[in-house]
Amino acid sequence: MSQHQVHAVQQLAKVMGWHVLSFSNHVGLGPVESIGNASAITVASPNGDYAISVRNGPESGSKVMVQFPRSHCKDLPKGDVLQDNKWNHLRGPFKEVQWNKMEGRNFVYKMELLMAALTPC
Repeated sequence: MSQHQVHAVQQLAKVMGWHVLSFSNHVGLGPVESIGNASAITVASPNGDYAISVRNGPESGSKVMVQFPRSHCKDLPKGDVLQDNKWNHLRGPFKEVQWNKMEGRNFVYKMELLMAALTPC
């Protein structure tokens, strides 16, 4: 089931114009699953501003993280290291999505709504 959901995200990304950055059916990081392997995928929005990372395991379930542009992150420390404004276009840290509170009947529908919300008009 975990592989099926990650493959669904991959196909949904293709349909919605998102770019697949990484994909793995056998993730070696995170909690060890007693049965089966965890799968993971990371996709980027069409303009590259946002990234969504999904880790899905048979026992641990789904963990969905979103990476926002640095300009949207108010809690990032401002330093003297990055002088040029071009570095502000890098994405910031990942933030976890509260998947159980998202609107939608199933995993694919929730993922479609998330991708649509993060796709520029």
